[in-house]
Amino acid sequence: MLKNKSRIIAILTLIVLALTIPIVRAENETPEEVTSPTTEVINEKAPDGVTNPEVDPEQTTNPGTTTTTDDNTFKKNDVYLSGDNVTVDYIVDGNLFIVANHVTINSQIGGDAFICANSITIGEQGYIFSNLFAFSKDIHIAGVVYDLYAATRNVTITGYVYRDVHVGANTVNIFGTVGRNAFVDCATFNLVENTQENAESKQGSINGNLKYSANSEASIPEGSVSGETNFNLQNAFNQNVVTEKIMNLGTFVITIVAVWLVCLWLAPKFLKNTTTLLTSKKVLPVIGLGILTPIVAILATVLFFVLGITAPLSLLLILISIILMAISTAIFSITLNQIICKKLKIEKTLGIFGMLVVCSIFLWLIGLIPFVGSVLGLIVVILGLGIIVSSLVLKKE
Repeated sequence: MLKNKSRIIAILTLIVLALTIPIVRAENETPEEVTSPTTEVINEKAPDGVTNPEVDPEQTTNPGTTTTTDDNTFKKNDVYLSGDNVTVDYIVDGNLFIVANHVTINSQIGGDAFICANSITIGEQGYIFSNLFAFSKDIHIAGVVYDLYAATRNVTITGYVYRDVHVGANTVNIFGTVGRNAFVDCATFNLVENTQENAESKQGSINGNLKYSANSEASIPEGSVSGETNFNLQNAFNQNVVTEKIMNLGTFVITIVAVWLVCLWLAPKFLKNTTTLLTSKKVLPVIGLGILTPIVAILATVLFFVLGITAPLSLLLILISIILMAISTAIFSITLNQIICKKLKIEKTLGIFGMLVVCSIFLWLIGLIPFVGSVLGLIVVILGLGIIVSSLVLKKE
């Protein structure tokens, strides 16, 4: 009984340190038996007029079959990479996570790509079948991306973005094609490349709407934007917004790390046990507890007031509920990092700390995405709250 009370006190102490938001991962993946993306799938997502990178017939299988391929030509499931210069020239049948200095993609990525780097290049043979989430100084897209979400200094698109572009940057150059809408916040926006005299200029096209803010209105050639064009003038690129975002990211990462350190100090067994709570057998009870806990807390508080039970007890319940909600994202992030480190066999504290920082940055970036970030944030809060309550309430097996 005393142990349980000590655990509760430790967790509540940890709880007081919180603020919140979401997280993700980065690492190397060992390819195994994989199912290659079929030509039908590639053609299904291919934008009109775009030549898809061909899949080697030897790498392509019929639906329902698998092929064992060389490590350098095909990798199964999610891939996690880091380093100075990272070049991806093999097919990835899953999501791609990269933290590096310079990143080049010259192959097909079957899922989303999450990249944090100094420079990012999607080559002409690069084909990202889903979203590209990028945090970088310079981005150049010569290949194909399904959706682009980027925070960068300069971005140049000479290839094709199949659907929407969401970019915050200093300079945005769209000399290729955007299949749907473009939402741009920048200092300088260009749809026509400035070239030397007698040279053929490159002109971009947007098949949907264009909404952008810049220091001055850009030259928009007739017919280059199929939908509506909405321009907002800003006197200068809003450095305050960038500074605010950086401060938010720093606060988020520091909060996650602080909560992790407190857990490591006061409740190491809690950290160890949380990795088992997101398994297929236990995740449903965790979700259930995450949803029910705030509902029960609200009902209990209302009942206490109606029955005239001591106001301090009601206020304490409200305070505890708020604190638990606040720390839930951090707890989920830490749990996710524990699972990733266990999978990647990272056991040293310094390695776990580094992975936690990387995960925090990626989850924070995902949280910036309109709608997707809100939905993910809600899911993370529910799971984090469920993990806390499960750890405190459920008996050990």
